[in-house]
Formats: sequence, C-alpha cells, structure tokens
Amino acid sequence: MELKIVPTRRKGRVLTPSQFGCLRGIPTLNITNGCIFRCAYCYARGYSRAPEAGEVELYVNLPDLLKSELCRKRKIPAWVILNTSSDCFQTHPDILDVTYEMIHLLVDSGIGISFLTKGSIPERFIQLLGRSPGNVFAQIGLVSFSDRYWKTYEPGTPSPEERLKNIERLKAVGIIPEVRIDPIIPFVTDTESEMESFFGKLSELGIKRVSLSYLHLRPAIHRQLVEELSPLHRRLIESCFSAQEWKTVGSSSRSKLLPPSLRERGYQRIRRIAEQFGIAASICQCKNPDLKGDLCGSGRVKGLLKETPPKLPLFKC
Repeated sequence: MELKIVPTRRKGRVLTPSQFGCLRGIPTLNITNGCIFRCAYCYARGYSRAPEAGEVELYVNLPDLLKSELCRKRKIPAWVILNTSSDCFQTHPDILDVTYEMIHLLVDSGIGISFLTKGSIPERFIQLLGRSPGNVFAQIGLVSFSDRYWKTYEPGTPSPEERLKNIERLKAVGIIPEVRIDPIIPFVTDTESEMESFFGKLSELGIKRVSLSYLHLRPAIHRQLVEELSPLHRRLIESCFSAQEWKTVGSSSRSKLLPPSLRERGYQRIRRIAEQFGIAASICQCKNPDLKGDLCGSGRVKGLLKETPPKLPLFKC
C-alpha cells in the first residue's frame, strides 16, 4: 500500500490529559493522526477520526504550538506521555523531524518524557534523550522474536531484532528501558518454549521489568483481524473469543476479553518464566479489569509525578 503523509495544522491545546485507565490525568501528546506501522491489532485505526488507509496526518505546526502553550503556563507539567495513539519513531523523515523538535522542546523544558515504541530509535534521538536520562521512561514494544508473529501481526514495523538494538543504545546513555508485551496472542506467543526463549534474550540485555496484556477485541480490531490475518490465525482468534460477550471495558468502546481462566493461567505461566530469568512482570490493570492486576508501565508515571513537581520552563519564551 502506498503511503501518503498529509501535512496538517493542529488546532487547540497540545497537551491534553488522558481519560483512559492507568494514564488518566497525565498529559499526552500525539504527533500524528494515524501510524505508518498499521499493526493488525491497532485500536487507533478504528477511531472515527482516523485517516483513510494509506494516509497519516502529520501535525506540522506542533512545535510552535507547544512552545506557545508552555510559555503561557505558570507551571508546566512534570511529565508528558508521547504518542498514545501512534508511535514516536515511525520510519518517515518528515515525521521524525517534527518528533525531534517536540522532544527537544520537552527536554529543554525539563519535562519528563514517557513513550512506548515498536520503531527503531535513530541515533540523534538517543543522544538527545541521553542529555536527561532521569527524565525518560522508555518502553519497547516486543511480543515475540519469531518471523511468523512479526509478519502476521506487525508487518509494517521494524523487525524485533532492530527493536532489541534500542535497548542497548538507550542503556549506553543511562536510560534503562522496560519491555511491553502487548498483545499476547493465545497459543501463538504464550507457549512455554516461546516464553523461555523470549525472556532469555531479554535477560541477556539486562531487562528487569516487563508489562503484560493479552489481546482484546474491539469491533474495529475484529474487522481488521478478519481482513488481514491468514485463515489459520483468524480461526484461532475466533475460537478464543467466540463464547465471550461484547461489553464496555473502562472508558473504551465495546470490547471482548479473553476468558478470565485462560488469561489467568497464561499470566501465571509467563510470570513464573520471567521470574526464572530475574524479570518482574506486571499485568496491565486497565486491560484486565476483572483480574487482579498492576499499573501498566506508563501508569507508573503517576508515581514519578509525585516525585517531580511542576516547574517553570527552562528555555526563553
């Protein structure tokens, strides 16, 4: 599919508090509407305001808007979560240029930055983030190292091996990233052998914490999976969710969760294997409201907020 980047001018506030789950109340900032990675399970592709297939809207005026907004504030936020509906490191030069300007402004303002990426972080970003490593909370999105999973569910992303390199580059500048394993695909990526291999590699790279969440369906995700998966994977997904009812989960639209017993057994198995490799695994509470869970990785930014009070901008307005 041919990709078209549509330059768009953003209107209104830039930093908007999240209304969802663990992120509630934390300012968020999206640099694009839409994402070139187009993962098969992506919920944001189903938004009513999502661009047409093959298009990504890039908010080209965001740096000017952000600087103006920060200059008007008496106190600026302590932390900002980047790209909750897209990805910071989409592999297009125009997107990366705007993203770099935005992160540069946040770093110069002394604002903490939280992000989750399935992209490959360019070296210039590594050096920029390394100027303030204590103000960076980085999560790398990884579910499996198998080509089967990657080419089926995330074919538009850099390979898992490329994403692994992010970990080493971030650690080299003093940033210790975490890994987010989301979405776990039942009977595909959660088997004993798959998880042992997965956590073995993470342990070798010094990862100490991961967060977990099984696949859940929204109507739009369901349609995407039906259209984009092979018949084998489609039948597997259908069989896992066939007995489940659509219900409202948190503040989201109608969703289907995997049966609690399946998720509970899976999480226990994955946690046990992670612990064998010295890795702590947290269950995302906002995506598992019917189970005993934890704050997901980004949700732990709330703890950092208590430690980092709002401040005045460091740059000249």
